[in-house]
Amino acid sequence: MATKNRGELKSYFETGKRPIQQEFEDLIDSKLNIEEDKASEADAQNAQIDNKFLTPKTAKKSVETFAPVKQVNNITPDLNGNIVVTDINGTASSITGSISKNQVFGLENDLNNKQDALVSGTTIKTINGESILGIGNLSVSGPVKLIGVLSSNFTLANSNLLQNAFPTSSDAFSLSANKTYFFKGKFLIANGSTSHATAMGWLVTSGLNITSMEYVARLFSSTLNGIATANSNVQISGTGSKVLNAANTAVTTTIEFEGVLRCTTGGVLTPQLAFSTAPGGTNQMKMGSFIEFTEIGSNTVQTVGAVN
Repeated sequence: MATKNRGELKSYFETGKRPIQQEFEDLIDSKLNIEEDKASEADAQNAQIDNKFLTPKTAKKSVETFAPVKQVNNITPDLNGNIVVTDINGTASSITGSISKNQVFGLENDLNNKQDALVSGTTIKTINGESILGIGNLSVSGPVKLIGVLSSNFTLANSNLLQNAFPTSSDAFSLSANKTYFFKGKFLIANGSTSHATAMGWLVTSGLNITSMEYVARLFSSTLNGIATANSNVQISGTGSKVLNAANTAVTTTIEFEGVLRCTTGGVLTPQLAFSTAPGGTNQMKMGSFIEFTEIGSNTVQTVGAVN
């Protein structure tokens, strides 16, 4: 009984030959037998055996023996070849999938304690005193300005009573609490020729508390479109009405003013003026007259910017 190659086996059955028992035995022994030639698990792990066939079960055992499944951080893949990694040490050129920052050792602590720096290494600054870190928008703007500018002539009363200098649509300046303001303005007034003096002042309402208001007013009088024939300069403290010139018959009056105001509580400030005598004729605050308030800081501010 022996195994033979195909050439020898075929020679037993050539035309005219009669195979004998031994030759039939050789034929049977040379072919695979499902029952006798199946490898056992032990056979599948024996690298010296070369005449056994592998079933799926023994093939798996053979692979495990000669090509064992690698582990990652001592974790063996599941039946589908997947692993769940909870700790990673070392480096990797790329990672696919999702990883939370608390799953990477030390990353969450590093992120929470990172330096707030630009790529250049320059420390991130604030905008208007507010950090740029976080979500939402930052409002970036210059100094708060309140400006009233007449777009048409405003009729003034022909009387000697104190009256608002601007129309109701542009005469109430709402000042904020605990602020300091620069303010300036120009009144272009057309008035009658009856001799009179002109005064200016301010109406304080809505709880406004002004702790100081210091300014200078300049007044120029002239004929219509003429060169000023009289002028005066007056330093004024407070909001009360102040006469700016001596009585005269000039039909145009120009008042320029500028100064600093400080307040502790907010409220409304309204510009006013008064004639010492009713000027007669048509009296107007002319188009182009304006008042401007510019917020520069708290009510105690002394410097803005790099001032020592």
